[in-house]
Amino acid sequence: PGKGSAGRLQPDFNRRREPLEAYPLETIRMVGTLQRGRAMYALLKTNDRNVFQVREGNYAGQNFGVIMSISESELRLKELMQDSAGEWTERTSTLFLEDADVKQEQKK
Repeated sequence: PGKGSAGRLQPDFNRRREPLEAYPLETIRMVGTLQRGRAMYALLKTNDRNVFQVREGNYAGQNFGVIMSISESELRLKELMQDSAGEWTERTSTLFLEDADVKQEQKK
């Protein structure tokens, strides 16, 4: 997310879109993490069962969501939302690591 003319917040429309931007954020689940050196990566699974490896600075969701931080239990994004007046505002969203045990219990 960047600032446009007159210092207003707006997305970078010239930036190349990343694969996870094709999916609504509510259809993306965090299913794991990887640590390589000092870098933390999250494993995100889409509703069509594709798994993507992402890191800070990658984008996800359809609201220009940039990944701000990744921990072992959650991923935080800063999204840009357009209001009814056409102004862009920031919103923070969080994806939490799915608990495999809970999923198995629900299937019984």
